Formats: sequence, structure tokens, C-alpha cells
Amino acid sequence: MTRPPRLRLGRTIVLLALLAGAACRTMTPPDASRLAPLLPRLGDLLLVGFHGTTGEGNTDLERLLCETRAGGVLLFGRNVVDAAQVGRLARWMAERARACTGRPLLIGVDAEGGRVMRLGSAAGYSATLSHHELGDGNDLALTELEARRIGGRLREAGIGWDLAPVVDVGYNPANPVIVGTGRSFGADPARVTAHARAYLAGMHAAGLLTALKHFPRHGSSFADSHLGFVDVTDTARPELELMPYRTLMAEGVVDSVMTGHVFNRHLDRRYPATLSRPTITGLLRHDLGWTGAVVSDDLRMGAIEQHYGLDEAAVLALDAGVDLLLIADDRLPNTTSAAHLALTAIHQALQSGRLSPETIESALTRISRLRTRLPTP
Repeated sequence: MTRPPRLRLGRTIVLLALLAGAACRTMTPPDASRLAPLLPRLGDLLLVGFHGTTGEGNTDLERLLCETRAGGVLLFGRNVVDAAQVGRLARWMAERARACTGRPLLIGVDAEGGRVMRLGSAAGYSATLSHHELGDGNDLALTELEARRIGGRLREAGIGWDLAPVVDVGYNPANPVIVGTGRSFGADPARVTAHARAYLAGMHAAGLLTALKHFPRHGSSFADSHLGFVDVTDTARPELELMPYRTLMAEGVVDSVMTGHVFNRHLDRRYPATLSRPTITGLLRHDLGWTGAVVSDDLRMGAIEQHYGLDEAAVLALDAGVDLLLIADDRLPNTTSAAHLALTAIHQALQSGRLSPETIESALTRISRLRTRLPTP
């Protein structure tokens, strides 16, 4: 049995204040004039995956970029045929989004290396090394060079944001989703931190934005949050697992942080991390001092969609302190748009007073700051 995390007095006071504030919130609708400038920008809060390999004639993608006005899109293997095709698709999306919204589009991808590599061998690209292989070899120069090589591949394709590296400390050999798939640099937090630092350096040298994931930690779990509820209350070891975040944030090399859908009753007795105000606003922002963008993991994963529904989860995540809501598949089983469902819920929560304008304004500000760091075409 692992020890519950030791909360410093200062953080305890912060969390108590947050909980007290939440208890005192009213549902008073805000002034309409306060909401008016925010409503056209709500799409900026979304990072969405879509279907198709071309832009021209793709009505769903056109709607996502120009009606929903999604702030970002995420590419998956289903969108990639070969290098030439993905380059054309990314250019089309960037140009179409700018024409419709007047601002750059965040184009992201999961390109960790190894098994999680959307621009992989099936599309004619060369093989890449996994985090496990890099950590096992323990050659920091190789890790930086491999990240630079992956980053160059993405940059050439018109992709500006790599949702990597994984900084989960893989000390549980039975973990199926991180350790079992070679996605952790290792069981030693110092080694994980060192290789993540080298990976970030390589990505930045290639001109890519990055994201540390999966906050606060997923390496200790015995279950996979893609499939359902994951409880790490009795396996989490915060003194080890928070080291990469604490160290790399202090060094100023972090672009963004991705949440994990893990539940830990020592942090929040009701919600998993992505939906938890004590975890995101309390631990990440107040205790660790992170002021940058936070992106959720996929809100359509079993750990979230099965228990809360996408619409409710979108509101809870924003209220918790998340800025960008990741929806990996915009196509719901009834063929309607998941992004539209989320936006409707956010709009209604704002109008009712459940979400404050200040919360949305802060999220939009952090997203705008992230966007200014995108590489120039």
C-alpha cells in the first residue's frame, strides 16, 4: 500500500479556498454584454479529430473549421495516406481555417515514437524509437536526435504540435496502457525527466510545440482509461510521479500539459483528474505553478464518456481549469457532431451562470499564448 500524498500547508489552504469558493458559487446568469464577445470564440476551446484524407469536398471538416470554428484539429492514422497527401491536407486546413476565422489553426498529432506514431510505417515513413527503447538505451543525445527527426517529419507535413512526450513514470510493470505499450522512458523519475528534457529540446529544435502527459500520472494504474474507470488511489506515488512536471516547468521548457483520466480520492473524492478542480486548478496551477495551456485527454474515452457524457464532461473540464477539450472523433454514433454537442453544453452553462465568463476568458488567453508560439509556415 502506498502512502497518500503529503499536502503542504499552503496547498491545503488553497484547496480549501477553492472548495469553499465552489460551494458559494451562484447560478446567476451573467450580463449578456459580457457573453457577447465570448460566444463566437467558444470553438477555440476545442481540439477535434475528424474523418477523411482530403479537405476539398469534405463537408464535415468544412463545418468543423468554419461553422464550429474549432481552434485545433488532431490527425490520426485514418487521416494519413502518405507524406504528400498529409502535407496537402494540413495546408488546406490551415488556409481554410484562417480564411474563416482570421487566426492560425492548431494542427496536432500523437507522435511519441514507437507504437504511438500516426505518421508511421503504414504511410511509408521510417520506423521510430519508442520512449521505452530510448530510456532503456539511456543515451540522451540519441533521444534528442530522435525527437528532432520526428519533429522534422511533422514540421514538413505542416503539423505544429506534437502531443508528446509521455512523462508517466512506469514503475508498475503490469500497467497496460503506458508500460505495456513502451510509452514510458522508465521506472526512475530522474531518468524520465532527463529523457523528457532531451525530447523537448529535439522537438523545439525542429520548431514543434509539445505537451507533457498524462497529468498527474498514469504509470501506476492497472487499467486503461481508454476503456473505462481507472483508480490510482492506492498505487500513485506523487513524490516520484510529479518530479518530471515540477522540474521541467521550473526550467521553462514546457509548452502545454495534457491531463489523464485517472481517479485519486486523495486529490478529489468525486471526479477523475480531467474533471477535477482540486487536481487541475489546485495541484497543477497553484501547487506546481503552471500558468500555460492545459489540454484534456480524449473526452470520448471510456473513463469519461461512459460515466459523465461528453456534454457534461466538457463543462466540468473547463470549470476544473482545462483550456482545450480534446475530442478524438467528431462523429457520434448517430452521425451528429460531438464538437457541436460540447459547444452547446458550454454555451448553455455560460448563459445559466454555471460557467463564469472569467473561466472562459482565462482559457482563451492561454490558448492564444500557445498559438503565438506556433512555427511560422
